[in-house]
Amino acid sequence: MNVFDISEYFLGQIKNDKSPAIAAMMALMESMRRDKSTTLQEFIEKMKLEREKLSKVDVSVVSVSSGSELFMRFITLAHQELEQAADFASCREILLRRGEKFVKNMQESRKKILRSSTNLIKDGMIILTHSHSRNVLAVMTEAVKQGRQFSVFVTESQPDNSGRCMAKALEAVGVPCTVILDAAVGYIMERVNAVMLGAEGVCENGGIINKIGSCNVATLAHMKNKPVYVLVESYKFIRRIPLDNSSLPKSYLHKASVLNHGSDLELEHPQVDYTHPDNLTLLYTDLGVLPTSAVTEHLIKLYT
Repeated sequence: MNVFDISEYFLGQIKNDKSPAIAAMMALMESMRRDKSTTLQEFIEKMKLEREKLSKVDVSVVSVSSGSELFMRFITLAHQELEQAADFASCREILLRRGEKFVKNMQESRKKILRSSTNLIKDGMIILTHSHSRNVLAVMTEAVKQGRQFSVFVTESQPDNSGRCMAKALEAVGVPCTVILDAAVGYIMERVNAVMLGAEGVCENGGIINKIGSCNVATLAHMKNKPVYVLVESYKFIRRIPLDNSSLPKSYLHKASVLNHGSDLELEHPQVDYTHPDNLTLLYTDLGVLPTSAVTEHLIKLYT
């Protein structure tokens, strides 16, 4: 019998084009199905170890951390129901049932974002986007299906050129698209009507953590009085308020392999940066269209 490796399962889901957060939830679900714990406390400790393993995989840990934390929060929230279970076998059935329900609901998030952003893209718009975002791509694809005529500038998004992948995906669905240098954002900004970004995490104050360069894009847009719209799932809301980019955890900024290698981090490119909520206009989420100030209230409801 093969030993279950949650990291391998997680990477397999990523290859199947699942977002890191959803892949993490699915990996935790599979681990739960195979778990042999005999008490609730043993189970919780086991899941804690499984979450730690996920944090050491070479993907951006921001959404993985928020998604898995919210998943565990949801399945163990019904304390009274768990306490009334006759034995741990019954308790385990409750946990599995709640877990499956949660993952199913979270997989519907992008469809809800599409509904909340139905009228976001209008005919004749020129949009700037940064890097590759599944949500931005989905919203633009839906706008094409609705017959909207618009064009997009995409930053190439160094160091991994993820913007070029985004451009190919947009061109494949019929969106006129131009890849620009990251350094050309200021030059292009005066020509665009709006900026659309995804996010790997949304902080408690409404600021976002996203692909390196997002802060530059949003700050320049704010200076030029251009709206910045963020398309993001609520399971990426995190209980953290960075003071600035230097206060982001190293685990957010660098891949696990870089941290484990013991490299001089001053010489390494960070993966993400932090954008202050003052530079963002609205969040288009599965909860609806939210001002950045609404994130705090939502997190309070989730964790109290």
